Amino acid sequence: MARTIERLRRAFAQPEVQSQAFRVALSGSAAAIGGFAAYWTILAMRQGHILFNARKLPVVQLSDAFSTYSHIVPGGMVRGYVYHPQGEDALKDLFVYFAGRSEDVRATAQALHWLPEGFGFAAVNYRGVADSQGHPSEIASVQDANSLARHLRKAFPRARLHVVGRSLGTGVAIQLVARQEFASLQLVTPYDSLLEVAKRRFPLAPSLLLRNRFNSLEHCKEVAAKTQVLLAETDDVVLHESSARLIEAWPTPVSVATIPGSDHYNIMGLEETWLRLIDFALVSVIAEPKAA
Repeated sequence: MARTIERLRRAFAQPEVQSQAFRVALSGSAAAIGGFAAYWTILAMRQGHILFNARKLPVVQLSDAFSTYSHIVPGGMVRGYVYHPQGEDALKDLFVYFAGRSEDVRATAQALHWLPEGFGFAAVNYRGVADSQGHPSEIASVQDANSLARHLRKAFPRARLHVVGRSLGTGVAIQLVARQEFASLQLVTPYDSLLEVAKRRFPLAPSLLLRNRFNSLEHCKEVAAKTQVLLAETDDVVLHESSARLIEAWPTPVSVATIPGSDHYNIMGLEETWLRLIDFALVSVIAEPKAA
């Protein structure tokens, strides 16, 4: 054994062997660096599409209880839907919903049979997702949210607007409520900062490349609306620790509940979730007793 080791040592000590080993190592390093560079380039150029998982989805047929909404953006049109089963004039409370990643709001609308009389639902698909066009980004999603809210105020002036965000959409919802006044804000599986969530998904990417940060810890400082947080019982996408940091930083008292039997993906399809949303919306608009 000792003689074998000595022969190997002498062999690698030869200049030509050292040179060959160096070339192999250099080639391997160059390939690795090239791979990282390509990975970072794709992430830098396409991160909006990657983050929102922007893609066309199968058409979902909606009933006559929905009316359509749209506005023009660079690259096409953002499309949305408003649910008012008893007619527009019967709307008293309207959920303004911002979806999670990959979510087509037309599919989410299939769960609206749990809404009681007087309640409605409004949402847009993010740019590039489902039937909306354009290039998705944090800035674009907040701009589109503001446009939708302004439209709803004009179209339904007597309706109370309640903002609901799920997962990715909680970052949009928080920034919207920081800019406009609403009857309530409800966050389903929220995160403290999407940058931290993205760093777990793209661990090798430099933080400076991640432009869409959705820093909810910072934006929540401007929120004054009554707020509820709904957590999934099990969640391996937005960890409970991330939601807890946001709740701890919230500037006003916040109601927190966990939906039994839920996970990150099925929570919006459960009756318990919608009942919680409805109850909190109703409680939030009850007039506080006047001081004697």
